[in-house]
Amino acid sequence: MKITKLLFPVFFLLVFFSLKSFAQDDMAPPKPLDNKVYESMVGQWTGESDMMGMKMKQDVNIHWDLGHQYIFMELKAVGTTDPNTTYSGFGIFGVDKDGKSKGWWFDNWGASAMSSGEGTFESNKLIFNDGNSMFSETRTFEVNGNEMTMSAKGTMKMGGKDMPFDEKTVYKKK
Repeated sequence: MKITKLLFPVFFLLVFFSLKSFAQDDMAPPKPLDNKVYESMVGQWTGESDMMGMKMKQDVNIHWDLGHQYIFMELKAVGTTDPNTTYSGFGIFGVDKDGKSKGWWFDNWGASAMSSGEGTFESNKLIFNDGNSMFSETRTFEVNGNEMTMSAKGTMKMGGKDMPFDEKTVYKKK
């Protein structure tokens, strides 16, 4: 009986501290994300594009944030012939537990233009499918050294009709 009275508190303390330790391990943030495609995208980039029929100069800044869990992409575009024509957007991209890219895009067109999607990684590429009620696309980012090519192909609603689009921008690392 004395042994039982003595062993019960010892057993209780072992279980209590094991559970507390286990719970703390689950609450710790994950290790920094190790993704070679995202890593190759990090930096400052510049390029020219055709955005809805207008020539635009684009500056893109991509950096890691939130404990190296996400890349943040900031895009600023200005019309090459009309500097009053501008576009700005902000994307956040991470990796889920299955190794897929997850992302969200916000821009100066407001909350109804916000899009989200997911993608996959191949060697030096991110292939990302996203959209909202206004458009649907597959966007590919491919990095080769100091050059990043962004291609997008999809449809957008204009005048109640789905209009196809196909664009490509080549960025140079600054």
